[in-house]
Amino acid sequence: MLSFTHYLTDIKQQIDELSVHQVYQRQPDRPLLIDIREPEEWQGGVLPGALCCARGILESRIETLLRETTSADPEVILYCRSGARSALAAYSLAQMQFSRVYSMAGGITAWQEQGYPLNPLLSAQRAK
Repeated sequence: MLSFTHYLTDIKQQIDELSVHQVYQRQPDRPLLIDIREPEEWQGGVLPGALCCARGILESRIETLLRETTSADPEVILYCRSGARSALAAYSLAQMQFSRVYSMAGGITAWQEQGYPLNPLLSAQRAK
């Protein structure tokens, strides 16, 4: 049996990760940013332009979230607190045949450590 740490390491070898700096640089291109943390975690702020969809419902709501973009093959960037849940979610979406899905390494914790801005949660940002 694999430990969670070993499992996560294996998953991270099968997905694409972006650094917080790479995500920050991509913001003008308007990728589909999805905060997959739990609702109570969103209250501390979210990345500018991010939509919020808890990890537990991401796969069932991804098609609805895709309506927020006009791209036929959107770049989807997932993030959580530390990068673990987003890595697992990126793997799951890759299994669903998403070709441009990424996990933000280090999560919102790394984002804040770099001094990048957060926006307050707006009710429109929550997945329906």
